[in-house]
Amino acid sequence: MYQARLLTKKYVASTHYSQLRFMQQLTSPQLRTKFIKYFENKGHVPVKSASLVPHNDKSLLFTNAGMVPFKEYFLKPSTAPFKSATSVQKCMRAGGKHNDLDNVGFTPRHHTFFEMLGNFSFGKYSKAEAIEYAWSFLINELKLPINRLRVTVLEGDEEGYNLWKKRGLPDEMIVKCGPEDNFWSMGDEGPCGPCTEIFWDTQDKTLDDPWLEIWNLVFMEKYRDAQGNITDLPVPCIDTGMGLERMICVLQGKQNNFQIDQFENLINGLRTLLKDRGLESSTDIDPSPHEKIVADHFRSMCFLIGDGVVPSNVGRGYVLRRIIRRALRSAKQLGISQPFLTDLYPTLLEGFTDGSYPELASRASSIRSIITNEETAFLATLDRGMALLENVFNQPDLQQTKEIPPNVAFQLYDTYGFPFDLTLIIAQEKGWSVNIEAMEALKQKQKLAGKESWKTESIADKSRLSEWKNQSIRPQFTGYDHSLLHQESEILAVDTVKKGKTVEVNIAIDPCPFYGLGGGQVADNGVIELTNGSIWRVTDVTQPYEGGMALRLVPDNLKQGEDIHQRLDTDREYLQRGHLVRTQVDMDRREGAEVHHTATHLLNAGLRKILNSNDIVQAGSTVEPKKLRFDFTYGKPLKQQDLNSIEDWVNQVALTGGETSVRHMKLTDAVSVGAIAAFSEKYGETVRVIDVPGISKELCGGTHVDNIKKLYPFKILAETSVAAGTRRIEAVAGLACIEWYRKSYEPIPEALKLLRANSTADMIDKLEKTMQQTKELQKRVEFMNEKLASAGEVIIEPVSSKMKDLDVKIHLIDSDLDATFMQKRANVLKESQSKYVHILVNGKTVVVALNGQEIKTETANSILKQMLKHIKGGGGGQKEMAQGRLAESISTEQDIISKVLPALEKC
Repeated sequence: MYQARLLTKKYVASTHYSQLRFMQQLTSPQLRTKFIKYFENKGHVPVKSASLVPHNDKSLLFTNAGMVPFKEYFLKPSTAPFKSATSVQKCMRAGGKHNDLDNVGFTPRHHTFFEMLGNFSFGKYSKAEAIEYAWSFLINELKLPINRLRVTVLEGDEEGYNLWKKRGLPDEMIVKCGPEDNFWSMGDEGPCGPCTEIFWDTQDKTLDDPWLEIWNLVFMEKYRDAQGNITDLPVPCIDTGMGLERMICVLQGKQNNFQIDQFENLINGLRTLLKDRGLESSTDIDPSPHEKIVADHFRSMCFLIGDGVVPSNVGRGYVLRRIIRRALRSAKQLGISQPFLTDLYPTLLEGFTDGSYPELASRASSIRSIITNEETAFLATLDRGMALLENVFNQPDLQQTKEIPPNVAFQLYDTYGFPFDLTLIIAQEKGWSVNIEAMEALKQKQKLAGKESWKTESIADKSRLSEWKNQSIRPQFTGYDHSLLHQESEILAVDTVKKGKTVEVNIAIDPCPFYGLGGGQVADNGVIELTNGSIWRVTDVTQPYEGGMALRLVPDNLKQGEDIHQRLDTDREYLQRGHLVRTQVDMDRREGAEVHHTATHLLNAGLRKILNSNDIVQAGSTVEPKKLRFDFTYGKPLKQQDLNSIEDWVNQVALTGGETSVRHMKLTDAVSVGAIAAFSEKYGETVRVIDVPGISKELCGGTHVDNIKKLYPFKILAETSVAAGTRRIEAVAGLACIEWYRKSYEPIPEALKLLRANSTADMIDKLEKTMQQTKELQKRVEFMNEKLASAGEVIIEPVSSKMKDLDVKIHLIDSDLDATFMQKRANVLKESQSKYVHILVNGKTVVVALNGQEIKTETANSILKQMLKHIKGGGGGQKEMAQGRLAESISTEQDIISKVLPALEKC
């Protein structure tokens, strides 16, 4: 607003309509192409958009600016593969530090997904060229009228000010602002510098701020240290960003971003869909807030899924789920109550006809399937959740405060899957509020009381061990080389904590051959031997911080009467920093994990090949010594024929054999040569690529076999659904697969013997005959039960009694007869002797039956409940039949007299 006031103060109103006639009228695809070509002609290397999942930046949830893929090059310009670059980067601001989700639909220009046009220099040029390139593009290429432009510079940046003066700008077009507006930094510490921003006069008098920022040029020439001191960088860099949607809005003469071509296509598609479904459809030029939300969120969900994100309850997946559900709620406000989102897909593609984002077409099937699955699941609960809220809004006792009770908001979140912000939106539309702190307290209470409560201790432990980071304890992992699994290492740190009657011991050693780097692979186990000969078992390996590794220890072979405290006291002298230990990694566990880790890579390749689809994106994996689990995005269950083909392909590849190779490459180089990255992982500037020549190439930090022959045989055990649009395959490989086959075969000889069969084919035939015989016997038993139940008194004459004013007959049923017979007998008795209440007992089973037409003062359930107040047991039932289980057995007539009759008398 400070910038806007300064700009407005210096601005003299003028329409300059004659100049507007010459302004370029470009579509979104045309602007992308024009921008890239312009900077390519200026010597910039065109770089394809990076994923919305920032693999090379662990601090970000999503790629939220055009400079994110180049962040490392700004920090270390000498490592950049090119000195200048240009890109159109897809960005997402819907979670984490930068979150515009709540503003979408209610402002002219906020989006969750947007595109950032940018040009970047890593030491090639500085301010003068950056300003010249930007101004020339706006004036000469786009032909924007000069009189509707203004620029801002940092107060004190005389160089920037004079460069604009040299471009011919008068003083009234150059506004000096403070560092809060025109000094940009990458964070609290790191590269930073002054920036100059270019503004466009919208001439929209309805806006408080008519000036629209269209381009930001950042001159990264300074460095801020942890203490806040600012010094000059040896190599100045340039980072610029121009929002495509904003610039198209200017070029197409629209009032807001939601009227530009991309959104016009989506909004028109939505309105056509409304008409086709017989619903009211707007014809206003400016879309309604709900139309804007649906259009914006649909773009976002498609691009997120295209980059491998799937709906879930955590992290990026939860942001995606919120976006989908917010879109559905707005659609509900428009009158749509059935799945519809994917009907908009063709209109989405119309805005990207230049092929900038090929994943929209190549992954179309998977994107649409995942959206439909999530849409169907949520619409089933949306009505119930809305009904619950409407009930709250109508409660008289809440009309004064107009506050949704926290327990209701939590129920919507926990039971109906309503993101909390969705409840908040609905409440605000009604003029109501929600106690956010109370809601969060309930969520935390539920978390601690539920399944995740066990994690709190381990989280605290990780926090404690992270103190090692301050001591610069970063062991070198040497476990990729099997020859180094048995070696001498130095203790770097020891942490012991008493926990009740036991002690938890963690140590860091260097070098460390024990794997614990994650990536879905289980940690190594094994032993360490102290210099006094004492053995401690390694039960887990954790990463308390990046670059740190902690071994969890327990003593091995405690002597009789010895406990962990005593062993620790004995070994404490040798379990100290600076002492040596000898390591021994459990080779069976490690090699089993390596087989299954490499098998996941081949399975990934097999899925893509057999299904002939680029839709397959890894969504998680677990690699254990005895099995693997591989999650991947796919819109439908796999056919058994496909599973068989995938299994055969992996086995054939494994039998052919081939050595695996490991290469360390720059992330950009790895991706350019076709290496596959898992969207759920984050990567540094340099990555490790596991290559099976001609078969598979993946980014991976795990351990692998040296030859894929070790994967044979390979067997798929199961294929299931784990979430909307996400499938899971469980499989075994190598020696674990042989063991699985052996265990599967073990029962067969005994089964053949029992069935008197000569082969498995013969066994199946015998089993079918046996099953048929069993069915016939079951039918005969049923028939006999019916006959017996309809017969006269069974074995013992019933004992007559009274309960209140009701006549009761107590029947002792033979112990050889089961509960099924008792129910059938009870049905016969209540019809044939309808004036009586019938109580049937057989050991600990009791059944109460009566005819409701004859006896109307009590029900079978009420009589049983009254009885059980005086005889220990439990049970329940309906009006005419109830069944219970007694604590003590009733097996004789004397038991009836001594236990049941007294209980009836007390009723």
